[in-house]
Amino acid sequence: MFDLLIKNGLIVDGSGSAPYIGSVAVKDSKIAAVGPDVSGEAARVINAEGLIVSPGFIDSHSHSDQEILLGPDGYNMLEQGITTQITGQCGMGPVPAYPGLFEGIRQKYGQEKVDELNEICSSYKGFLEAVEKLDLGVNIAFYASQGNIRGKVMGFRMGDANEEETEEMKKLMAEAMEAGFLGFTSGLIYAPSIYAGTKELIEIAKVANKYGGNYASHIRGEGCKVKEAMLEAIHIGEESGIPVIISHLKVKGRQYEGESVNMLKIIDDYNAKGVTVWAEQYPYLASATSLTSQIPPQFAEGGNDKMIERMKDPAMRKEMERCVFEEYEKFESNIYGAGYDGVLITEAYQTPQYVGKYISEIAEAEGKHPFDTICDIITANNGVVQCNYFSQNESDMLRIIAHPRVMGGCDASNYTEHQDPERQGGGHPRGTSTMVRRLELIRDHDLLPIEESIRRITSLAAQVAHLEGVGQLKEGMFADICVFDYKGLKANSDFVHPFRKNEGIEYVVVGGKVAVEKGTFNGTRNGRVLRRAAKK
Repeated sequence: MFDLLIKNGLIVDGSGSAPYIGSVAVKDSKIAAVGPDVSGEAARVINAEGLIVSPGFIDSHSHSDQEILLGPDGYNMLEQGITTQITGQCGMGPVPAYPGLFEGIRQKYGQEKVDELNEICSSYKGFLEAVEKLDLGVNIAFYASQGNIRGKVMGFRMGDANEEETEEMKKLMAEAMEAGFLGFTSGLIYAPSIYAGTKELIEIAKVANKYGGNYASHIRGEGCKVKEAMLEAIHIGEESGIPVIISHLKVKGRQYEGESVNMLKIIDDYNAKGVTVWAEQYPYLASATSLTSQIPPQFAEGGNDKMIERMKDPAMRKEMERCVFEEYEKFESNIYGAGYDGVLITEAYQTPQYVGKYISEIAEAEGKHPFDTICDIITANNGVVQCNYFSQNESDMLRIIAHPRVMGGCDASNYTEHQDPERQGGGHPRGTSTMVRRLELIRDHDLLPIEESIRRITSLAAQVAHLEGVGQLKEGMFADICVFDYKGLKANSDFVHPFRKNEGIEYVVVGGKVAVEKGTFNGTRNGRVLRRAAKK
């Protein structure tokens, strides 16, 4: 007898093959049979007539690796069809820990929790062992974060690493790969990751490449410097031999509309030359990240406390603002790209009255200069402030979605608490609806056939990350499955109501157990830690 039988659905198996009407049988956490003629008794039967049955979606760019230690169930990911998250992105992660890393957690949960996390995150092996003991809602895999590696070895110090420091960073990279990490990532607008030069990144990449890893990069610029920044990442791939993934590929700045044509040509040209280049993307016109990361990096040297100390000096504030708006070719801040009326506060624990408001709005109400408002909010929250930045173009977003080297990623994390769907502000809709929104856009703009759009967020994502056992409806694979109404898919979340529930996701199965029924998480936690497949 099967544990679960999903019958009469349109099977889109993740391979890119043509869909067909059939059934999927599950036994002992894995797919026991899939095809047009599967039959037999089952403990539970789901009739998927009129629905699509596909592999569970793979989020190629997740930031759940720090939150995972706080025990969230991942309901916001599961309810958009995601069964696997690939984390450690943008050079930012929990391991190895370094001073100041867990400031946000300290503010919300206290110093005792920080002490606990510092112990867990002292080594890659210990971190994975701790995560494996958790009740995971979603499968999770990890990249090593280069910002943590540099922060552990060099702290928040600008300048090139010396030979001894470089060797220490390479040693940490090797430890991560031996523990089963997927490779490494950089966040080249975030301190301390941004302080690394190209040569340093190449040396780390050579180590990761020996183990069959990837290099994923939040590149140094996504507006006026986007081509230059892409070429740096690709050069690291050329010199080290490592496959490159451009993180959340976008064109930042309304004045650069159309630049995606040239960016995608760069990806095509280098793949034709034999350099492996991929990308992933979220389907929204606003980005989201910390407000401190949008202050030019020279003001963050020495760490968070030093930056806040500098912000107390009125002359230094003026210099910070000048650098944001006059030296954007050196460091392109989202404050410059979006303008004060395009920066929306979404998280500020110490000043919750500002959540859901724009910088220009707050400044006007308080009779302050907008940049003083930014500095005051950062200072009041000891650097822990998250914002949305509105600065992108729909034409570029759609062109990028359609490109064959582009996967899907949320650039978000598991919510640590279940949110009221009608709550206003406080987040970004990508944390609730990325995959639904992606499929909705592909459908409504007729960008791709369903079998190809599913392949890119299932088997292709697994292939690129070197994950085995996930991403396809195939006998012997783990039974991670999404059942959904393609015509009825609708992402109801937006920037005013970022937590509204999706429509169209009917069932989600993780490791053979149903976790989402009729669009709602049922409390089942059956995820697992995934490690990089052995190099062949």
